[in-house]
Amino acid sequence: MVNCVEESAENKEKELEMCHLWVERDFSSIPVALIEKAYKDDYYDEIEILAPTFEDYKKEYREEHQCEVECDECPNESCLEAYEEWYPKIPMWGWVFAPKDPCDREWIRMHADKVADCGFIVYETDEIGVYLGVNGAGYDFYEAHWLPLYRARGLKWHI
Repeated sequence: MVNCVEESAENKEKELEMCHLWVERDFSSIPVALIEKAYKDDYYDEIEILAPTFEDYKKEYREEHQCEVECDECPNESCLEAYEEWYPKIPMWGWVFAPKDPCDREWIRMHADKVADCGFIVYETDEIGVYLGVNGAGYDFYEAHWLPLYRARGLKWHI
């Protein structure tokens, strides 16, 4: 008789291994310093955040801070400042990740909201195309971000 707990732990280990393979093989790691140098002072206008969008963040912000005023009529810039702090054009972590595979690029672009649900910021520029960043540090990115993205992407290389 097979122990289901052992099988589940073994399956998760294999899934994590395949997730590592996917990231290492199918994503280019780009240092954010290179992006900062390339865009210099104009990066704010040149880098687009596909997800999470400011519109989605405003809804969340209004709920959390119990704002009574509609965003379009709000004189307070706190929401925009908070959004730009949580989702900066240049993320905290020193690297961003650009998918090499055109299928991954298109899937990320078309499902940017799902990718953002995995804790990534989804960026796009004319020169790089779509790429991912994380505004965080000091924890296991594979467990927190890449494995949920592997699952959201519907990959099953571990089976």
